[in-house]
Order: sequence, then C-alpha cells, then structure tokens
Amino acid sequence: MPEWRLAVVLSLALVAGCSWLPETQEEVPTQREREELSPEQASQIYVEKGVHYMDDGLYDIALKDMQKAVELDDDNSEAHNALGVLYQRIDNPSQADSHFRKAISLKSDNYAARNNYGRFLCASGQPEEAFEQFRQVYGTKLYGQPWMPLTNAGICARSIGQKMEVERYLRQALEANPRFPPALLELARVSHETGQAMAARGFLQRYLGATKPDPDALLLGIDIELRLGNRAAATEYLNTLRNRFPDSPILMQARQKLPE
Repeated sequence: MPEWRLAVVLSLALVAGCSWLPETQEEVPTQREREELSPEQASQIYVEKGVHYMDDGLYDIALKDMQKAVELDDDNSEAHNALGVLYQRIDNPSQADSHFRKAISLKSDNYAARNNYGRFLCASGQPEEAFEQFRQVYGTKLYGQPWMPLTNAGICARSIGQKMEVERYLRQALEANPRFPPALLELARVSHETGQAMAARGFLQRYLGATKPDPDALLLGIDIELRLGNRAAATEYLNTLRNRFPDSPILMQARQKLPE
C-alpha cells in the first residue's frame, strides 16, 4: 500500500503524515524476547503492531496494542501519535486531542504528529490552529515530505471556503512532488468546481498516471468529461467504475449521470 494511501483518511480526505508506519508487521514478542528487549523497544513493537491492526480496521485490537505501548513507555511520542490517529478514527475527539498534544510535547520535532494533529484540528473546526501545525511542518527543512502538510493545508482551506489559498497550497505541494496523487486529485476537483474543465481534465489525467483510481476519482472524471461535452470519454470512466468497483454505491450515482 502506498504511504499516501493510508495517509488520506476520513471524509475530509486529509493527508496524514505517516513516516512512523512500519514496513512489515511484527509478531507479539515472546516472554524470552520481552526479557531481552528494553521497555522502549518493546513499546515500539506494540506501536507497529497496533498501526497494522488499525490499517486493517481492527480498532479494538489496535487500541489494546497501543495502550500496551504507552504502558511500557509513556514517553514514546510515536505511540501517542498513533493513539491520536486511532481515537480520531473511532470518534473520540477528546482522547485524540490529548494524545496528539502529548506526542508533540514529548518531541516537538515529531512532524508526523504535527501533521496529523493539524488534520484533526481542521476536522474539529479549528482551522487557524490547524494551519499553524501545518506551517510548523512544511516550514522546516528537517521534514522530507512537505507536499503532505501543504496538501493538508489546501484541503483544510477548501473546507472553509478559502478558494485562493486552496490552489496556492496545492500548487506548492506539486512543486515539491509533481506526482503526489492527493494534491493532483484535489486540484482536479477545485478546477472542476471553478469551471476550469480543461485544467481539471489535465490534473485528473496526471493523477491517473500516478496511481490507480478510486470510485470518487472516476466519478469526477465523468463529471469533467460531461462538462466538456465528451460523452464517449465519460462512458469510459463509467465502464472502468463498473468493472473495478461493481459494488460501490458511487456506481449508482454514475449511472444516473449517464443513463443508458
């Protein structure tokens, strides 16, 4: 799974910084292994396990592992960052806020945590506080993926109607990484919404060249091509949606746009 795919979470499609995600899933350490590990090492193993379970939607198991991680090492900034993400996903904003704050207080340069916290703040109706967190991340040269917080800032600006700022943030994200799919898709949406159909088509085509489409992107393609009067291209998007996502509820919306 590409790193950005897990990063794009919740209905706002905000991009979480996922530099703390492990490459492979670790098994529960045996008793002997636990005796050989320091509490800090064991804590990190539980964080990594918990993140994988969270990715699989097994939130109850993920929560137990992450709680075990902070029990072993309450100073583990990554454990509190992961707990913040998990509590946001299970709709417990007070706990999410608490753990994000703890993660940052323990390690002020935990830029992934700041990025995630900014995403949380925007979703919680605190955009100015969110922008400050994003600035802390994209404003430093110590974080190697500035396109993530810039895309988050753009999406947050879009959620509060700051149209000028949306495009500025997203274009900066693409300057840093011209193939970052979330930024390309958001610019396609913004261009479509502002009546720039040709620009929207261009951004969507670049998005499709960088990753496999999801149902929302294919529906956007239908809308763009219909606005441009290209029913044949819109039908191609519909056929792709039908073939790849036959059970998606979005397919019904698409069929209504292109009745047979």
